[in-house]
Amino acid sequence: MAEPALIRECAHRDSAGPVHIHFHNAYELLFIKNGRIRITIDGRAYDGGAGDLFIIGRFEEHTLIRLSEEYDRWFLIIDPDRIGQLIPERRLLSPLRNRPGDFSHRIGLAAQRARAELLFTRLMEEYRAPGAFSELMQMSLLNELLILLHREIPNKQPEGLQIPPAVLAIQSYIEGHYAEPLSIGELASRVFLSSCHLSHIFRAATGYSPKQYLVLHRLAGAKQLLAETDLPVAEVGQRSGYPDVNNFIRTFRKETGITPLAFRRQQQG
Repeated sequence: MAEPALIRECAHRDSAGPVHIHFHNAYELLFIKNGRIRITIDGRAYDGGAGDLFIIGRFEEHTLIRLSEEYDRWFLIIDPDRIGQLIPERRLLSPLRNRPGDFSHRIGLAAQRARAELLFTRLMEEYRAPGAFSELMQMSLLNELLILLHREIPNKQPEGLQIPPAVLAIQSYIEGHYAEPLSIGELASRVFLSSCHLSHIFRAATGYSPKQYLVLHRLAGAKQLLAETDLPVAEVGQRSGYPDVNNFIRTFRKETGITPLAFRRQQQG
């Protein structure tokens, strides 16, 4: 089976209507060149303008409205599994994956605006007209962009830069095995910690408990299947780590406020 593309989409747009509740099982970077917007990401509202970059995680639904007639921006959709395979420095992925208490989805890049615009332009060119070693070029440009983000994050977000190795290991394990039966005790034993200690350091570093991180991954996988396939709800649940369809529907409704079928109609309609 072929590996998924590192970049699912990269584009420049200079007009748009409002973006209603929107989800994709991927990371998104939205960089505003001109204009002003109000964007709500996972329930948190931000106003943004030229030079602002917004980070949208794979679990986060978002809506957007324009605050000015002009709205000129780049957006980049990144496959979360592929970037995890290709970028070994896990700390660079922290702004994409983790949400500690002081995290902001908005990063001001006004001082580095020209450099950021060049990186997005080159990423778009490589996406639209790939050449030899295209994925390597994309990875190189993404590395530079992620390093730029780390340098510009307020207070350098030390939580994101000093994630304990045990947390990184459990994050990676959950991401690769979320559809399998997993318990917090089993996860803790993999890194030789107690369940209580793992939960404490995991939440401090990522903003999620291990259980919540597992549930969010399962639901992200389920949402992708619901949006992109016509598989029965029971099979979607099975493939996402919920062999009991009633438990799947109950968990999905609790976390999203709607049933799996309602979510499918929302995304496909």
